[in-house]
Amino acid sequence: MRTTVLFLFALMVSLSANAFQVDDFQERYIDLVDKTFNKNEAYSTVAFVEKYFRVVGNEGFDVSIYHVAKKLEKAGFVKESVAKANDRLTYRIEKRALERKTWEPVSASLKLASGQEVLNFETNRNMIAINSFSTEGEKDFEMVFVGDSKPAEFDDYDLKGKVVVGAGSARIFFQEAVVKRGAAGVMVYSIPDYNQPTKHVNSISFSSIPLNEEKESFGVLLSNKAYDQLMDVIFEDQLGIKLNIETNIYESEELTLVAELKGSKMPEERFVFSAHVQEPGANDNASGVGVLAEVAASSARLLQANQINPERTITYLFGDEIVSTRRYVQEDKERAKGIKWGMSLDMVGEDTEKTGGTFLIEKMPDPGAIWVRGVEKHSEWGGRPLTKEQLKPHYFNDLVISVFKNIGEQKNWEVNFNPFEGGSDHVPFLQGNIPGLLLWHFTDQFYHTDGDRLDKVSKETMHNVGTGALAIALMLTENEDNLANMILLNTTTKATIRLQQEMNLSKSNIASGADKATELDILNTWVDYYSKVFNTVLDTDPKNMEAFKKNLEESQSALATYANMLRSQLKD
Repeated sequence: MRTTVLFLFALMVSLSANAFQVDDFQERYIDLVDKTFNKNEAYSTVAFVEKYFRVVGNEGFDVSIYHVAKKLEKAGFVKESVAKANDRLTYRIEKRALERKTWEPVSASLKLASGQEVLNFETNRNMIAINSFSTEGEKDFEMVFVGDSKPAEFDDYDLKGKVVVGAGSARIFFQEAVVKRGAAGVMVYSIPDYNQPTKHVNSISFSSIPLNEEKESFGVLLSNKAYDQLMDVIFEDQLGIKLNIETNIYESEELTLVAELKGSKMPEERFVFSAHVQEPGANDNASGVGVLAEVAASSARLLQANQINPERTITYLFGDEIVSTRRYVQEDKERAKGIKWGMSLDMVGEDTEKTGGTFLIEKMPDPGAIWVRGVEKHSEWGGRPLTKEQLKPHYFNDLVISVFKNIGEQKNWEVNFNPFEGGSDHVPFLQGNIPGLLLWHFTDQFYHTDGDRLDKVSKETMHNVGTGALAIALMLTENEDNLANMILLNTTTKATIRLQQEMNLSKSNIASGADKATELDILNTWVDYYSKVFNTVLDTDPKNMEAFKKNLEESQSALATYANMLRSQLKD
């Protein structure tokens, strides 16, 4: 570790002419946002949005969009259609016809033939599979139990006109039992182990079936307790059930809310936030909507108080997960050229004492997603190993982690990160070769279940996440003179520590019999990665380019020297 300390000391001396500290630079923004972010307002938005089972185009989705728009207007955002040329806070609601009809649940109940109730929508709001049709009143059905049979084995059962009960994918069951074999509907149990179904016996994971207007059929999603109840009566040859499902399926349109704080000097360059509105949970993702709405309102208050003056634009997107963000990145090539950073807010409000897990920053693909070891750990969501060709070298990873670790130390709040896994609004940014990452929580034992309600949301967590998110956006868009040097020094510090960690791991592995060439390749990949990361700091357009390039060259040279020192230790 002595070599690490000496290297950092030498590099900091070489940059000392900038007369600033990374922590001081970051903490000015953190303190500024921390004082203005209103956690109660964020929470009230979550409380409004989480009341609705939100599917793109349905009433709950739409009223959530308009609710946020109203809050933005109150904060000072002006409709783009009536905004003046000098209005910097604007918003618009984009409308597009949906290719398929939207869906919303109204009510449902499942009873045994005896009249004993097994499930009711009022207490199990995820019990109706998305895209299910109504039964048109309470209807009697006969059940067929197939357990975890494979689809090819369904031919062994008489399914026509009956309700198929089993464990597996609702979509697959529906396709195989209803579409191909004429079943009346399906009732399916499928809850991941991380949801702890034997503990939360009434939890139901929401899911969907294909919208099939020819069949007009249904799917019922079962809790652990409900599945056990049905198996008990089936094994006693009591196959009758009473099912009453009411849903609405109708033509609609897709709404996307786009708000902006326009940059004063480089409005075409932007930092883009994204929070998806659909999904029925409080944390997933009413919390993202609530935090981003307050991030936007906080930035408006700071602008109006002349406490900030971003040179670049900050954009706030609210819409359909991945779809809205992908469209924003892809539909306007000129606009896309100016998107410099993207950040997804998804499941960002958790009371971790109740939900489990921790706050996570999902990084852009770095070598930690190839070799998951040491400080790297995948969430229970899981990820696949990446290749070197898929890496996205950029300072954004270390900058975001640094800011949130700073807040974590101040607030006694646990902050962690995970290798790239995908599955949310950061993906379209990366697919567009734009730096993008995800703020989220996992593991959450209530994830995608009807236990994801307002009581699992923490005002303090939302405050912390919102503070970090906006502080980072302001740092990058205000574009202060020392921004590039702050990022370079922060990146150099993180690179030094990380390379030392990787060398120590590899040295230990070699001592235990690992292949030396493989371990050297891991270290070299990290060195190459950080060498490229240093160069990405140029995308901040440093104010004093000549002086910055000198600092950059010194950093690159010092990194190469340090890397050679580590390689020699690994080869010994």
